[in-house]
Amino acid sequence: MALQTAALVILAQNYAGDIVRQINRRATTLSLLKKISGEGKNVAWAAQGDGADAEAYAEGADASNFTVDSQAGAIVPWAFYRSNFSVSGFAKAASRTSRTPEGNIELLARDLVDASAALADKVNKALFTGQSGQTPGQIVGLDEAIGLTNNTYATIDRSSGSNAFFRPYVADPGSSTALTFAQIRLDLASIMKKGGVKPNVALVGPETFNAVGALFDPAKFYMYQTMKVMGGAGEIELEGGVGAIKFDGCYFVEDKDATEGKIYYINTDTVDVNYLPLVDLDGDDESQEAMMTDGVEAIPLGMRVEVLARTGDADKVMLKTYAQLRVRRPNQCGVRKNVAYA
Repeated sequence: MALQTAALVILAQNYAGDIVRQINRRATTLSLLKKISGEGKNVAWAAQGDGADAEAYAEGADASNFTVDSQAGAIVPWAFYRSNFSVSGFAKAASRTSRTPEGNIELLARDLVDASAALADKVNKALFTGQSGQTPGQIVGLDEAIGLTNNTYATIDRSSGSNAFFRPYVADPGSSTALTFAQIRLDLASIMKKGGVKPNVALVGPETFNAVGALFDPAKFYMYQTMKVMGGAGEIELEGGVGAIKFDGCYFVEDKDATEGKIYYINTDTVDVNYLPLVDLDGDDESQEAMMTDGVEAIPLGMRVEVLARTGDADKVMLKTYAQLRVRRPNQCGVRKNVAYA
């Protein structure tokens, strides 16, 4: 008598529980920064520099010296980001009639969430490394906005001495250098002298975060995996394994997308993410505005959901956003480079 094995039996394949996501698309910095509804064909603000002066004068002397602060228009173009997906009619029918995994039963909804997380992840990466002058256009990231002092940012040439007011603080020892408390205190004090306030958030990569934490290890100082941080939109709770350390009033927050070996000091009152909202004035816009998510946080960034024209037995959907990073006061921000982290 032959042994009947599992290979000879036709059984339905069931999967335990929901689908387990393996990809880290956490958009920490995008969640942390304030989101501002913008307008028009670009992101623009007026930057006021130096020029006004004051003087001591003799009794009764006539006024002869007249001075005013300078002004410059800062302009950054919008960047367009999207995530597209397509689902066949058969895939929808098969998923609706399968009991497991539960996350695939509503396949369109599942793909919508996944595409939204991919879009949030893309934008979050651009907040650090996006560059101006690219085709297609990108978000102008922190590496360019606050990591350089002699470039042109938002159409203002910072290599010119007359525009020194628009320069960030940049510390670069020139080679990989071990981090110290003295360096951090110097950074915070230098930014305070330039911009009038200390930065309240310092963004770092996970390995650089470990280098910061190592400074506290001998004293077993506090490190948290989940804590509340004062961000641009108020106090937020960092969840999903995000770490933070508070030092001299500045929260060091780890972001998977921050460039390792750098510390990005920002003032969340003057650094924000702008977006163009959905405006349907004539009633013929078929797109819908939805909340973006990175799988942990809901992110209001004017995300549009558009169902594209069908070509064959498939639904096509595009998620898009028009967004841009705005650093209104670079002199309240800065970057320390070449931080040893290995």
